[in-house]
Amino acid sequence: MSSTAQVVVTAIVNVRPEAREEALGALRTGIEGTHAEDGCIAYALHEDNTNPARFVIVEKWASQDALEAHGQAEHLKAMFGVVGPLLAEPPVIVFTTPLAVGDPAKATI
Repeated sequence: MSSTAQVVVTAIVNVRPEAREEALGALRTGIEGTHAEDGCIAYALHEDNTNPARFVIVEKWASQDALEAHGQAEHLKAMFGVVGPLLAEPPVIVFTTPLAVGDPAKATI
């Protein structure tokens, strides 16, 4: 993969049910900072419809370089500092490269 190709990241974050509100507050703050980063195309927080303590974050970055810079952002480190101890289990993080298949307007996030 080229360092200039777009990257889509999906993160599944399960927190302890009693820690949901605290985790959600930290996620909101971290995401607000992330939206201002160079190279952030999208960074969307979702809540699982059957488990409100499970969050799914879908990110789209302009490049691997932008994603790597994001990993060093202070607001991200602060978010992890709060959310880390609230986790019910380690997060699942998947890094992908978009493949345009079918209708170009609908084929990638």
